Amino acid sequence: MNWKRTKTLFIFVFILVNILLVMIYIDKVNKAQINDAESGNNVNFQQEEIKVPTDVLNKKVKDTKLAQITARSKDFSSYAKEHSSLDTSDKDKTLEGDIDKTVKVSDKNLKDIKDFIADSIYNGKQYQLSDLSSDKITYEQTFEGYPIMNNNKARLTFNLNDGKATNYNQTAMNNIHIAEGSNSTKKQVISPRKAVEALYFNRYLKRNDQVIDARLGYYSVVKETNVQLLQPNWEIKVKHHGKDNIETYYVEAATKNPKVIN
Repeated sequence: MNWKRTKTLFIFVFILVNILLVMIYIDKVNKAQINDAESGNNVNFQQEEIKVPTDVLNKKVKDTKLAQITARSKDFSSYAKEHSSLDTSDKDKTLEGDIDKTVKVSDKNLKDIKDFIADSIYNGKQYQLSDLSSDKITYEQTFEGYPIMNNNKARLTFNLNDGKATNYNQTAMNNIHIAEGSNSTKKQVISPRKAVEALYFNRYLKRNDQVIDARLGYYSVVKETNVQLLQPNWEIKVKHHGKDNIETYYVEAATKNPKVIN
């Protein structure tokens, strides 16, 4: 037996084992640091040079519990027959109407349009303001006070001309219920800070990016022809460094390990 060769082999194996142990230790430490940061909400956005408004981080969600829901597209055929001034399109899933009286609209005056929606729009009280431009004002349908976000099957849009609403298109969801099975339980929603951190940990947020806003609502994850499955999500708007447009991300809101839907 060659003792020198055996000794060299033992030393080599010993060094290799130690290197492997060190690598395992470093990996565990890194994972622990990430987990601690995620669980403790310890991301220092100021240090990372990421701008996040204080009012976004401090939005309160204590005791706010939501569940996945299912919904069907409203068929407006019967409603249109009862209201002769209205028409339908998209296989009766879109309601169309002209506005005869003067309904003024501006960022300083929304009273006229609010009154019109309350008095003349199908389930008008379920819709809330989403966007206002010079030629269009858009409302989103809500469920139990939370918006159904970015969904053309739950939307009310008015066309504007010279500061006045001229006509509108409406879609709506009905038969809205909490989803059955394992998704039927309402769960505590995560904080907006946790949602923003999910973007950071998944590399959607980087140095010099800016979070514009975050809001809680329902976002469709399964769209069939007339049926949808919607889950509680945080909608987060981000302006990335060096880009003019604003990106919108959706982060699961009713889970401890949120995924990002881009």
